[in-house]
Amino acid sequence: MKHTATTRFGLAALQIVLALFVLLPFFWMISVSLKPATEPFAIPARLWPTAPTLENYVTAFRPEFRTYFMNSIIVSGASVAITVTLALLAAYSFSRGKLIALTVLMGAVVIAQMFPHSAIIIPIYKMMRLADLLNTYTSLIIAYVSVTLPVAIWMLRGFLIKLPVSLEEAASIDGAGPVRVFWDIVVPLARPGVIATAVYVLIVTWQEFLFALSFTSTKEMRTLPVGLNDFIGQYGIRYGELMASSVMVSVPVIAIFFFLQRYLVAGLTAGAVKG
Repeated sequence: MKHTATTRFGLAALQIVLALFVLLPFFWMISVSLKPATEPFAIPARLWPTAPTLENYVTAFRPEFRTYFMNSIIVSGASVAITVTLALLAAYSFSRGKLIALTVLMGAVVIAQMFPHSAIIIPIYKMMRLADLLNTYTSLIIAYVSVTLPVAIWMLRGFLIKLPVSLEEAASIDGAGPVRVFWDIVVPLARPGVIATAVYVLIVTWQEFLFALSFTSTKEMRTLPVGLNDFIGQYGIRYGELMASSVMVSVPVIAIFFFLQRYLVAGLTAGAVKG
């Protein structure tokens, strides 16, 4: 019993240290966002401002920031809707089909996950330029769907494999067609997996920088990660406003993650243990 209590105490202590190590950068970001313009450079540095102020937030929340915020909502929302829909249909086919061709396609999906964004950005950029889609929502949505769809299919396939096929067979015996079986039986049962996949796609697209920087050329089309560069100038960096904007960018995704984290963990676990 004593040995068990000591082990638990040690694990708890390690968890606390790890949590502090992970949360320290975010705490420092909040601290700098609340400091006056000159205090971030004060010596010695202070972990918390002596006179907290919201001036940086007021300055950062300018019309351009609201435009960036709306662009991110449009692009991320559309990417989530398209990716989850396509992934659900593809994952259902992969989880129920027995053809060799489907196995080969599933292998291609797994291989597609191995390519980093930097390896595919040039061919996607050339295709967008030939289609005259640069500096549009469409180019960003297509790019985001192309990089999130393979992982989304893998996650949803792991969830759908766990669903009992007998429910679908019973519905078919009662006269339900394939489409009705899918929408009335499979989709409701797969809701945790759908939510987990949607959260994953939202996190990836909301913070994506490389495609957003390469495919947009005007301020009217920039998303939040690219818009944060406005505070980084040739002769200096406005740290207070930059950190205030970073906090406002991070809070929505963090809130959604903590609210739906159990679905995300379940989806990742299902996709990892099912072949």
